[in-house]
Amino acid sequence: MRFFLVILSTWFCLAAWLSAAVADPVFRLPTNNDALFSGDNEKFYMYVDRTFEGIASKPWQAGSYGFVRTPIRLQNNEIIYSKLHEGIDISPIERDANQEPQDDIRPVAPGTVVYTSHNPGLSNYGRYVVIAHRVPEGTIYTLYAHLAEISCREGQRVGTGNRIGRLGYSGVGLNRTRAHLHLEICLMINRHYDKFSPPANKHGIFNGLNLVGFDIAPLLKHCKDGHQVSISRYLASLKEHYRVRVPCVGTMDLLQRHPFLYKGDWKKRPVSLDMAFTAEGVPIAVYPATEKVSKPVVISCVPRPTVQQNCTANRVKNNSKNPVLTGSGMRYINQYLWLEGKYTQQ
Repeated sequence: MRFFLVILSTWFCLAAWLSAAVADPVFRLPTNNDALFSGDNEKFYMYVDRTFEGIASKPWQAGSYGFVRTPIRLQNNEIIYSKLHEGIDISPIERDANQEPQDDIRPVAPGTVVYTSHNPGLSNYGRYVVIAHRVPEGTIYTLYAHLAEISCREGQRVGTGNRIGRLGYSGVGLNRTRAHLHLEICLMINRHYDKFSPPANKHGIFNGLNLVGFDIAPLLKHCKDGHQVSISRYLASLKEHYRVRVPCVGTMDLLQRHPFLYKGDWKKRPVSLDMAFTAEGVPIAVYPATEKVSKPVVISCVPRPTVQQNCTANRVKNNSKNPVLTGSGMRYINQYLWLEGKYTQQ
């Protein structure tokens, strides 16, 4: 009896440990800059130097997530922003006598360092680190870019109290004045990316083109007082902008790793799948479809007062009545469809 109780106790302890290992995360700020919590956005986000219609400005909004860059004035006089910024840029608050930033960078949640890029010339990210975080919905990733130095190693387990680097301005187009931490939270598109990526790829599956980012700022705010956040609920709250019907000849890698995205029953094998995306390109749901297609086809798109190229990161073109994937849009969808050594539409 005592032996049984010991085994039972051990099992419960193990079950509790496993449950804790994949609990909903609590995200923490990666630096000591906490102006996000007080609403002082000008202090939190790093501005971008902008000249639009002859007027120079330094908008902090360009350091936030989303379509916040490259303004365009439409015929109705409305101004929209056509360039996607896939992360957030956090300003430094600590500088030495030479104005070099001194802010330490920490993980936003416990995880494992899966990639470090020490050569700043190999990417627009400059020196950057990628950390994997296990959550109930699978594994998500955070990326820390433009670092002055990296102080962690691949395979290292890190927590929110560990230093992984120092804020800097490595990468293209930055200087000391505009030093900042570029932070992304991402889903990986395809863990086989290095098998079909362009020869110029120097970063394997942790190339930025294989990591699709969503906005981390609301998550940081939600977790301010220690509240956990559900990634699946957060993604479900995002607005669908376009939907693409794709062939189904197997379970795409994304759904193998994040089955919560599929809104059907795999026992009833669909002939096609409808992938729902935000305007930024974040996959938020996949539905079974009965109409067979031989290649990806846009089946719906939310109307906008401009051509879709300007509000889909150039992945969909024309208007909502005749939406079509662009060349880059087709390549983007094909990343999801590569399966077992081939593309699913072939």
